[in-house]
Amino acid sequence: MWILILIVLAVVVYFVMSQASSSNQPSKASSRTKANQVDYSNLEVSLESDVPGQDYTHLRNLLAEGKWKEADKETGRMMLLIGMIEKQRIIREGEYIGSDSGREDCLTISSFRFLPCKDICTIDRLWLKYSNGRFGFSVQKRIASEIRDNALSILLSGLEKYNYEADQIGRTLERRIGWYTPSDEMKIHNDLTFSIQAPYGHLPTANYCSEGISYSRKNMSFETEEVFGHLNLLAILNRLSICGIAL
Repeated sequence: MWILILIVLAVVVYFVMSQASSSNQPSKASSRTKANQVDYSNLEVSLESDVPGQDYTHLRNLLAEGKWKEADKETGRMMLLIGMIEKQRIIREGEYIGSDSGREDCLTISSFRFLPCKDICTIDRLWLKYSNGRFGFSVQKRIASEIRDNALSILLSGLEKYNYEADQIGRTLERRIGWYTPSDEMKIHNDLTFSIQAPYGHLPTANYCSEGISYSRKNMSFETEEVFGHLNLLAILNRLSICGIAL
């Protein structure tokens, strides 16, 4: 009788301790779990832009149809277009500070500081809505913050000047969102997974150049192969922080 009671007690203690241990373990799928707590499909999104004459109807339609690759390119096209229009407005109004040496045919780090907060928010919310929380700049921002304490601030410090720690965290972020091959090489744009089954934060890429031009991180030059990296993504995350946009 006593032996049976001891066995029952041991089973109960083991179960309680197992539950406590599992509850203290950080979830490897925390981004997925958090995203699933909200139904983003009912998210209200305005299609208006802060730039007169522009709106996000075409992007909305592509996302609604699940045309992820086309939507990614449309996202980059709109960001480049609106950024350049806003930059020219600032120059005309005499508010521009800095040299006017940035490229106008590709999204680069300097491009994103001209994007109105309203437009960044609209793009992010459209991706959130039609992927139901799987894709979006704010999803990427959250994944970056999960890598380690103060990872986001370290990452953003890499925008000012090269920072080895920021570079390593950036590459960890790229791996987590599926931008590396199994052999640990950076994917080219065409090799990404343009599907709702892609890893959380896989899209959008903020990778865009005008027709016939693309950027290669392999030798930091503009050429035909579309290879991209986390620097553009860092510039977007920085813009999200400035605009106060978070998931």
